Amino acid sequence: MPVVVDRPADAQWGAPGESGRGFAERLDEFVRRSPPFTVSLSLHVIVLLSLALWFVRVRPENRVTLDVSFRSTEVIESPDHGVQIKPEPEPVPEPVPEESKSDEPPVEEPIAAPPVMTKPTETPGAAIAEAVAPAVGSLLNGREQGRRAALVDAFGGSTATEAAVAKSLAWLAKQQDKKDGLWGLQGPYVDGGSQENRLAATAMALLAFQGAGNTTHEGQYKKVVARAWKALANTQLADGRFDVHPPLPTHHALYSHAQATIAACELFGMTKLEEHAEPARRSLAYAVAAQGPNGGWRYEPGHAGDMSVTGWYMMAMKSGEMAGLAVPGESVAGIAAFLDSVAVSDGVRYGYRVDVPGRPASPVTAAISAEGLLCRQYLGWRRDDPRLIAGIEMLIGPQPIDWENDKDVYAWYYITQVAHHLGGDTWRRWNDRMKAVLPATQVQKGPETGSWDPSLDKWGHIGGRLFTTCFCTYMLEVYYRHLPIYGDKAIAAGGAR
Repeated sequence: MPVVVDRPADAQWGAPGESGRGFAERLDEFVRRSPPFTVSLSLHVIVLLSLALWFVRVRPENRVTLDVSFRSTEVIESPDHGVQIKPEPEPVPEPVPEESKSDEPPVEEPIAAPPVMTKPTETPGAAIAEAVAPAVGSLLNGREQGRRAALVDAFGGSTATEAAVAKSLAWLAKQQDKKDGLWGLQGPYVDGGSQENRLAATAMALLAFQGAGNTTHEGQYKKVVARAWKALANTQLADGRFDVHPPLPTHHALYSHAQATIAACELFGMTKLEEHAEPARRSLAYAVAAQGPNGGWRYEPGHAGDMSVTGWYMMAMKSGEMAGLAVPGESVAGIAAFLDSVAVSDGVRYGYRVDVPGRPASPVTAAISAEGLLCRQYLGWRRDDPRLIAGIEMLIGPQPIDWENDKDVYAWYYITQVAHHLGGDTWRRWNDRMKAVLPATQVQKGPETGSWDPSLDKWGHIGGRLFTTCFCTYMLEVYYRHLPIYGDKAIAAGGAR
């Protein structure tokens, strides 16, 4: 339909003598004389140009970015929520010189490694040196492909838990540095840790691979494991330390060495290859030499220990012993004495360290208490010890853990070990939630598929994505990684499912 515009018949568009005519009048004349198609096209072009000039708001991606630095902390007591860590207003750069750093208030940095099973004595509280360790082959056979599926079924795992482990290992393999074979806490993935520690990252990744039966000569990821161990062995010094660059933060050094020692002893125990014997022996020797005067370990060799670091060295000593390596009885007896010094409520719960002689150990947290109970299991407490039963009940009940909003994979990892060794209803209650929540919260698409998001985890901002992913993997490998300490008794009492 043509556009009709009322204008005088003698009006001329742009004719001489009409320079003063208004723009609207000339536009009317143009429209009147233009063919209908031209007018329609012009109007559409004007509309499109107008839309192009609009400012269009785009909602930004809602992504939390954590800019974290270590700070000094002040321990405060809360009657409702136990001990909390209150940050000071101004951040303090890390690391700080040695002596002053060692005396700061406790900082749980849970980059932990999974323990290795042992056989307890029948006497509660007996030192591990008095326990008889079974042959290491029987401890690690659960990781073999033939037995693994049976143990997953027997102890309440599922195809979903195994699929989650497979995805996690695939993600970890992609993060390995193709140049030197190591891993890092700060990338190349997103959401890395607040500080770099390549020794810790590499040890944690290796423990995840070895937990699923991968060694330097066996398993789907044997090339990944072999590349990493070649790199670590090349950095080991004569005293047993691993000189991985960049240098470790001061307060990370002994944590990281404990992880590497467990992994080294575990690899030798799994393979019995002489090429892996010497790195394990030297690593274990340095661990023994670094023990503090109170029987524990902390940030620096020879200093009084704390529960968090000491728990790792407890597992390092035991993994060395089960691999057939020499472990001094006095070193393990010292661990038992240290546990007594930080025990709360007669050993039902455990504190981080004793800051002032004569005062109770503090702070008392779920993670530290679970770690202490796990050490007691390895030191020989019986399955029906009232302190052990009361301790685990305080950790998993009566109020259920808020898995979605109160994430703490470090604490969950240790609780998982204690509950699995106990078996029965304790294990069923814990495992029913764990095996549902962890696979469901694993990343299912995108470049980080197979990992776990560290955001909102209590320690995720420190350890980052690799830390969170490794701990979740350890928990889902529990069905075959750690055979129950109490063996047939745990199974007969209901440990299976």
